[in-house]
Amino acid sequence: MRGNAQGLRRRHFKYRRSNELVLFSWSHTEIPSIMLKANRKIIVGFILLTGFLAGVVVADASNDLQKGLHAYQQRDYATALAYLRPLAEQGVVEAQRKLAVMYRHGLGVNKDDAVAISWYRKAAEQGHVRAQNSLGVMYRFGLGVSKDSKEAVKWLTAAAEQDDAKGQENIAMMYLDGDGVAQSDQQAVYWLTKAARQGQMKSQLTLGVMTLAGRGVKKDEQQGMHWIMQSANQGYPQAAEALAKAYADGLYGLEQDLQQARHWYQRAGKKFQ
Repeated sequence: MRGNAQGLRRRHFKYRRSNELVLFSWSHTEIPSIMLKANRKIIVGFILLTGFLAGVVVADASNDLQKGLHAYQQRDYATALAYLRPLAEQGVVEAQRKLAVMYRHGLGVNKDDAVAISWYRKAAEQGHVRAQNSLGVMYRFGLGVSKDSKEAVKWLTAAAEQDDAKGQENIAMMYLDGDGVAQSDQQAVYWLTKAARQGQMKSQLTLGVMTLAGRGVKKDEQQGMHWIMQSANQGYPQAAEALAKAYADGLYGLEQDLQQARHWYQRAGKKFQ
């Protein structure tokens, strides 16, 4: 036989099926098909069981997260902590960020910026955009950690590039101040514009003032006042005061209007003089 010529020993097995004698033959280098089929069934069963159990674990974690977040919203911080801490330790990113907030503001725990920043970092490293912004702010102002403008720029840029409005506003201010980066009005305007379009009131006012002055952008009184009005209409007191002054003195293309000036001074919490 060719098999013997190749040095392969053949093995024969018999079993009876439906009163018929059946002969199976394979070499010692081959996997018996009947064993392969049996093993395949075991493997498939194991995969299905593993998938089922994983689904149960994910569902339980999701349910616990929702319970924890609900308790947080209800200001039941003890219950929130009981649900969120185990999840945070398991790496659930939203639980990590929320736990950081609780330590940052002393909600149900003793206020501890060092602990807060450790949880913010864990969430930020997983790409949580709000955690990245918060971590950047804490590095910028040295909250719970030594002040580090370079590290602040790193995390604020990460948040800004994920289209986080607060991150965009905060990195704009660092470019404006030259804090951790080379001072750049153009870069400040770039990020302020993105944040302003998302409704950030401080960004709208700052962008409006820079546009009026032609800093980092072409001078344009109409566009500058547009941004200041946007901010004032959202209730930002500094913008309301700036708008009141413009109406009182008839500045930046606005006609003098003392009634409008009085209105905006009141919105700013100031008395019209």
